[in-house]
Amino acid sequence: MAGGSGLPVAVISGGSSGIGLALARLLAREGWHLHLIARRPALLEEARAALVAEGASCVETHSLDVTDAAACDEALAAIGARHGRIDWLVTSAGMAEPGLFTETPLAAHRLHMEVNYFGSLHLVHAALPHLREGSRITLVSSAAAFVGIAGYSAYGPGKFALRGLAESLRLELEGAGITVSIACPPDTDTPQYAHENRTKPPATREITAGGGLLSAEAVARSILDGARAGRFMLLPGWPIRLLGLFHSLYAPVFRWQQRRILRRHAAR
Repeated sequence: MAGGSGLPVAVISGGSSGIGLALARLLAREGWHLHLIARRPALLEEARAALVAEGASCVETHSLDVTDAAACDEALAAIGARHGRIDWLVTSAGMAEPGLFTETPLAAHRLHMEVNYFGSLHLVHAALPHLREGSRITLVSSAAAFVGIAGYSAYGPGKFALRGLAESLRLELEGAGITVSIACPPDTDTPQYAHENRTKPPATREITAGGGLLSAEAVARSILDGARAGRFMLLPGWPIRLLGLFHSLYAPVFRWQQRRILRRHAAR
C-alpha cells in the first residue's frame, strides 16, 4: 500500500490532538506519509512540529472545517492526485457539548450532527475516488453509538448515525477490497473530553462515571491493531467490548439506572 512517494498515505481528521494525533504518532513511527486535518492552523502546526521532533519524516497539515463539503473535496482531491491513492482515511474530528434537551438550543443539535456525522460523510465521499483495493476507512464514533444517554441528545444521534453509515459502507465497498471499520471508544483523556466536562449536567456526570477513562494512546493502539486484524467494530477496553456485544440486553438495565439517577437529581 504505497502512494506516489513510496510510503503508505494516511489522512486523519481531528489530527491536531486527542485520538487523531495519538494514531498519527503510531503511524509516524512506521514511516507513513501523514496528512492531518483540523480547523485551527496553530494547533495543526504544533502537532506537526511535535511529530517531526519525534522523528516523523512526512507530515502535512490541512486547515479546514469538515462541515464544508467543498473544502473536503478540494483537500482530498489534491492529496489523492499527488500520491495516486489514499491508503487509510480516519475520521476522528468531532465535538461534544452535553446538556439536557430542554436546555439545548436547536442550533446546537444541528451543529453536532454537522460535525459528528456529516463531517465524516464529507470526508468519505471526497476520499472514495482515491481509495484502492487494500485501502481502509475508519470512522471514529463513541460508546454513545449503542445506547441513549441522558444529557447527550445532541451528541448521541450523530454517533448512532455513524454506526449505520459504517454498516452500509462495509457492505458496499467490500467488493472493491476496501475495508471499513468503526471505532467506539469510551471516555478518553483528550482536550475534547476536558471541554465536554465543562457543560456536562450533574446527572450525566454520575451516569457516565462508571465507564472508565482511557488514554488517547491506548485507544489509538486499539484502533490500529483492530483495523489491521480486519475487525469491523473496534472496541477499546473490555467494558466497551461487552457493551458492543450485549447492548440490546444491557439497554433496559441502563435505562433503569439512568431513571434512578435523574429522579434523584430532580428531587434536589
